[in-house]
Amino acid sequence: MDSLFTVLLAVVFAVIYLLPSYMAFARGAKDRWLILIINVAFGASLIGWGIALYMATRTPKRAQPPAQ
Repeated sequence: MDSLFTVLLAVVFAVIYLLPSYMAFARGAKDRWLILIINVAFGASLIGWGIALYMATRTPKRAQPPAQ
């Protein structure tokens, strides 16, 4: 039972760790690959994670063509 809890906890931390990258790809951010690299390479420090999160939230969505 203890190992199941450990795996579940690791998955939760991985999701939180990669949250900026997920947000960037879901929003269609222009620099999503750069955000992913920053998130993976420097996300362990809270500063790198915060920068990736900032970039993911500040980058606007791609413009959608108007429906006809």
